[in-house]
Amino acid sequence: MKYYRSFIALGLTAFILYAGCATDGSGGLTERETGALLGGGMGAGLGAIIGNQTGHAGAGTAIGAGAGALAGALMGEAQRRQKENTKKEIRQEMMQQQYQPQYAPQPVAAQQYTAQPVYQQPAVQSVQQPAQELHTKYNPRTGQTFPDRYKYDPNTGEELQLLR
Repeated sequence: MKYYRSFIALGLTAFILYAGCATDGSGGLTERETGALLGGGMGAGLGAIIGNQTGHAGAGTAIGAGAGALAGALMGEAQRRQKENTKKEIRQEMMQQQYQPQYAPQPVAAQQYTAQPVYQQPAVQSVQQPAQELHTKYNPRTGQTFPDRYKYDPNTGEELQLLR
């Protein structure tokens, strides 16, 4: 009878271990499932030890496995939620950095040239034009130009090259 119980316990342990390795191609077990398996195994072990001391090893194993699986699943779910919150915070931080005014590309001011007859004097403008930044770098793929202080295109992250 003693060997029969050992054989069943060994079979259940092997079943749990092999079931934990089964995947359907989606990347493995979730944090909740992993926590439930680990908690169930540890709870069953502790329940068997405590149950053996009281004379009810089977009942202790069953109770320990159930309680351990529940506790492990709760801890695994908490880990999953923490990971999601961390990813969400990182995404928000990246979006804030990306859309700060200092990272926004400055458009090239379109200069309009008009043909004026030779005999007319151009009108003198008394309004002071704001100084335009000199765009000396560009993105070869998109064709956008940027000031010299930019090293990478803020929209695509590609390295900028000098205008020739």
